[in-house]
Amino acid sequence: MRNFGALLTNEWIKLYKKKSFYVYFALMAIFIGICGFFTHRYPMEGLNSALDFVAVYGSMMGAGQILPMIAIIAIANVVPSEFRMGTIKLLLIRAQSRSKILASKYAVTLLFSLVLIVAMLAMAFIAGIIVFGFGGGDAKTWSLIGENTLYMVVYTVAFVTLTFMVGVVTKSSGATVGIAMFCIMAGGILSMLVNRYAFIKYTLFPNVDLSVYMNGGTMPQGMTLPFSVSVIAVYIVVFLLASFFIFRKRDVS
Repeated sequence: MRNFGALLTNEWIKLYKKKSFYVYFALMAIFIGICGFFTHRYPMEGLNSALDFVAVYGSMMGAGQILPMIAIIAIANVVPSEFRMGTIKLLLIRAQSRSKILASKYAVTLLFSLVLIVAMLAMAFIAGIIVFGFGGGDAKTWSLIGENTLYMVVYTVAFVTLTFMVGVVTKSSGATVGIAMFCIMAGGILSMLVNRYAFIKYTLFPNVDLSVYMNGGTMPQGMTLPFSVSVIAVYIVVFLLASFFIFRKRDVS
């Protein structure tokens, strides 16, 4: 466990030392700032407090439109950069197993994604205070924020895991970003086709946004919240199994 902690710390330092590290948080801050400006300029009905602001813009319909993309761009280079720079050889000659090395890289991608989500919520709360002052919300608002955060975590983790697998397979950061972004955009199209083709409900994309089930809503063709959660879990496991299998078998010359 101590060795894994050292690997994880090393991977986080690699990510942290990149010049682009703070750029991702700056992009998120700019997005939240723009939302705050328009909310102040054009008030919305039912949005009266800082917590209301977090509930609206910290949702899949708010920050969820950009945060997963920022996370994908940030972590797309975690594995490919090691192959491009040749540092993968230095990692593999250590006493640690390939599985443990790859696990530390996956763990740091999840850690970064969670930090980005927490930072986004903090930014939204600060922006809400600037616009509305320190007024608080009720228990329902807190519950809504919790649900929205959970939906965003699931959505982001699913696509981050997909991105991680593509990075292991292709060893190219450009291809990784391109494929991952295409999958996000294709997800909306597939969701619209779910009524026409029943098999599409077994793919990841129509299921990954759990916020559609909010307020008791259901997806067509018998799709339910437990069904979607099961599909997401299966795909995440498949992505990870593929990543570790390929990484362990790959010949590094």
